[in-house]
Amino acid sequence: MLVESLIDLGARALKEDSRNKCSISQVESDLNITFTDAYKSVLKGFDSSIVFDYGAVYKPAQKSPVDTYDGFQSLEILYGLQGDSNLVNKNKMYKEQIPDDCVVIGESIGGSQICISRRSGKIYFWFHEAEFEDNSLFEIAESVDDFIKGLVRDDMNNSGKREIDESGSFLDF
Repeated sequence: MLVESLIDLGARALKEDSRNKCSISQVESDLNITFTDAYKSVLKGFDSSIVFDYGAVYKPAQKSPVDTYDGFQSLEILYGLQGDSNLVNKNKMYKEQIPDDCVVIGESIGGSQICISRRSGKIYFWFHEAEFEDNSLFEIAESVDDFIKGLVRDDMNNSGKREIDESGSFLDF
């Protein structure tokens, strides 16, 4: 069901080098986390990281400094099982920056990260420009399943399908 919801939003797998591939069990073991069955089906369904041709936004449970005027935040990518943007690589990259309880699962605009709490399973927005770590996390959703169900197409992007280069960057100019 979550896979179909994502496809309806214009989600697709980012084509990356498949030599850098992890299994779900390896990711869970390396990151000391257990994912929901629905989220595992998303990871299996797309394999690679997920990008959104039409853009995707969500309305967080808690306001943050980057919310739009109508309370939304942008989702740029959900990390997957293969390529340079796989879950294990991205978590190694952010290990010293994000709170210990968090696992990064995606990226928001400007390099801030979408994280899941190992303890509670809640989804958070990690604001990388926060002055203090205590002010860096903002709750988005109760679970990864709720987060994905709450994604909507970015209505601010009225130009239609967004062009995405090989690195996963959007070419909106």
